Parts: sequence; structure tokens; C-alpha cells
Amino acid sequence: MNAVRLTQCVILVGFCWSLASCAVPSDSSGLNKTGNVACEGAPELIVDPLFSTLTDAGGAWKYRQHAGARSFSVAAQDGVLTFERVGTEPWGLFQQSITDERLRGATIRFTADLRGDVSPTVSHGFEAKAGLFLQIAKYSNAFMGDQSPKNGQWDWQTFSVTKTVPVGANSIQVGFIHQAGEGAIEARNPSLVLVDCAN
Repeated sequence: MNAVRLTQCVILVGFCWSLASCAVPSDSSGLNKTGNVACEGAPELIVDPLFSTLTDAGGAWKYRQHAGARSFSVAAQDGVLTFERVGTEPWGLFQQSITDERLRGATIRFTADLRGDVSPTVSHGFEAKAGLFLQIAKYSNAFMGDQSPKNGQWDWQTFSVTKTVPVGANSIQVGFIHQAGEGAIEARNPSLVLVDCAN
């Protein structure tokens, strides 16, 4: 009788061990073999892509500029952002900060449709440009309206910038910069996705 009970216990322990080895711990869901979060099924990382919370104090989108009195206006209607010069400061940013562990070592792509009508004539010492903005953490080599065209007049076009985030960084800022002369850029359909995760 003891031998039968011992055999049953051994079989039961073996069965439980097999189940445990196949189970995925609840805190590791979505991890790949290297321990990094897998890109498969990664969600859209932009919050409020329709710019519907511009006037909300706790909204995802934030405005900042070089200094001085406010020199740019931001408004949105039907999912289209209008970012227009109204003063003399050289540049303004309209952006959101995103912190996510999946960014570490990942390749990311920021995309948006842009339409521009901004003068290349400026009264400041910076290059005249307006468009996409992407900065990884606090690294200085930001993408600042460097798409083409970046000033003058152009109709709706889709622009994108792709960057690899250092493994030591888990935050980025994305949005739009206005550093051109008089006029406005418009933006719609902003998107930030993970293209490849770290190996």
C-alpha cells in the first residue's frame, strides 16, 4: 500500500513540475528570450493623437519655448493641430514625454502628416525650420524639424524619423517644433511605434 501511495506521489510531483515549467510567470508576460519586452503587439505609444486635451491641465501634450512672452499658439480641430508663430521668440515646441521600459535599446519610429506655410525669413540666429521633433531622454542630438521640406509652403505629406534608443534610456520626447518665420505648420495622425526591440 505504501509503495502504491509513494508511486502516486512521485507521479503527482512530476506532473506538477511539468506544469510549473511550462507556465509563464504573470510578471514576465511578453518577454522574449533575452529578458527584453517583445515588440510583437506593442501598442501605439502616442497619447491623445487627436489633440483633444490641449486645454486640459493634465493633458499629455505640453508647450514650451525659448524664453520671454508666449510666441506661438496651438489649436486643434477635427484631429488637426495648428502651430503658429504669434511673437518674436526663436523657437517653440509642442510635445509629449513618453516613459516606457520597452524603449530601452529599441528602434522607434515617429510619424505624422504635416502641412506647412512658414516663412524661411527669420529675425533670429537659428535655422528656419518647422516640423517633427524627437529627442531621446536628455541626449543633445535631437531631430528638430530636419525633414524636407522644413520651411516654405507644402501640402499634406507623411514624414517619419527612425531612431535607436540607447539601452540606458527609457524615455523620449516627441512632437513638433516651430523655428521658422511667420506662419504655421499643421499636423495630424501622430504615431510612435516600436520597430525592433533590443536583442
